[in-house]
Amino acid sequence: MTSLWAARTPRPHGAAKTLDRDITADVLVIGGGMAGMLCAYLLGQGGCSCVVAEQGRVGSGVTQNTTAKVTAQHNLVYDRLIREHGPENARLYYEANQAAVAGLRQLSGTFPCDFEEKTAYVYAEGSTEGLERELVAYERLAIPHHVLPSAPVPIANKGALGMERQAQFNPLKLLYALMSTVDVYENAFVSDVSGSTAHAQGGSITADHIVFATHYPLVNIPGLYFMKLHQERSYAIALQGVPAVDGMFIGEGGGFSFRTYEDCLLVGGGGHRTGNGPGPKDGYRAIRSFADAAYPGHAECCAWATQDCMSLDGMPYIGVHRRKNPNWYVATGFSKWGMTGSYVAAKAITGLIVKGRSPVEELFSPQRSMLNGELLSNMGTSAANLVKPGKRCSHMGCSLSHNDVENSWDCPCHGSRFDENGAVVDGPATKPISMGKR
Repeated sequence: MTSLWAARTPRPHGAAKTLDRDITADVLVIGGGMAGMLCAYLLGQGGCSCVVAEQGRVGSGVTQNTTAKVTAQHNLVYDRLIREHGPENARLYYEANQAAVAGLRQLSGTFPCDFEEKTAYVYAEGSTEGLERELVAYERLAIPHHVLPSAPVPIANKGALGMERQAQFNPLKLLYALMSTVDVYENAFVSDVSGSTAHAQGGSITADHIVFATHYPLVNIPGLYFMKLHQERSYAIALQGVPAVDGMFIGEGGGFSFRTYEDCLLVGGGGHRTGNGPGPKDGYRAIRSFADAAYPGHAECCAWATQDCMSLDGMPYIGVHRRKNPNWYVATGFSKWGMTGSYVAAKAITGLIVKGRSPVEELFSPQRSMLNGELLSNMGTSAANLVKPGKRCSHMGCSLSHNDVENSWDCPCHGSRFDENGAVVDGPATKPISMGKR
């Protein structure tokens, strides 16, 4: 399956290099997706010599499969943040993500990427209680907003809460434009990092600071990221010949999402934990069934799936990887909001490296408390699948489940995926598996 962005965005020629020697830099960024490329760009603007090592091609991982909403409205998040972290931290979260919207807006002036300002809405299909609590949170935090009595989407709903001055864009257009400003090496798979040196295909890279922007951290057992994260699959289909929507919409609690791009309406949904599906009501089947009923006679031009790292508390892990390695940094756990999350991470890590501080370093610290109900869920899933018979994941030995829709072997513990030949499709696994008999 190919995403709309990959299908419609020509790749520039000659912008990336091949690593064929040992090199040094102030900062090494591992990962050439949105987080890694933005981090390298902002570090370069801050006066650092920076190198990006990408195992494949720039933007060829999770970034090309996003729905590319640029928003500080992360479903119903602010009521929960106020209750769990207090109004000051909730306000800081909003300001950091709204600054990301503004930062990407500014970048789009230099690097055209079809950036369009839109209102982001979350709509309620059932009870309006959650929406009403979120509205109170918006008012308490002085977030510009408005309320619709009914969201203009083909789903019965009881209203929507809109966050104003958000946006949508083409993520690959931005990444490809940034390639001309960043020292990036493609097909440079980093197999090992020790101290200040990363060993990659073609040579080693030594740097004073190393940033792990590989979606799921390359180094994840030290740092306990294998306990802090799980992964989820979600799906999108681009439809033609259907009415556009004015804004970006998402259903409360994981309902279908909508946004337009050029002549297409993007409909997303059908999500599930990696390794646990898709079932009959998940994946492409769920979206196509809805589209058939809502948009008779539509044409489907693209369909694709993505994978998201989900943190324990719904906030990303941004900052020092672990205390033992103060010059290693990580950006992960964006929990389905990776476009603003990537910019927040890039700005925060640039601040930590260049100035030694960031206003969000405590809020998003990877060392913050792990005491959360999601931790027990992650541990229980791992324990069950470590003893379950079947093909084993090369990451930590969990039992794999076959994904009949995407023809892959998926790990329910940490989200690694392998194709039918045993090659790694998604990390954290880095080594292939032996197939043998199914």
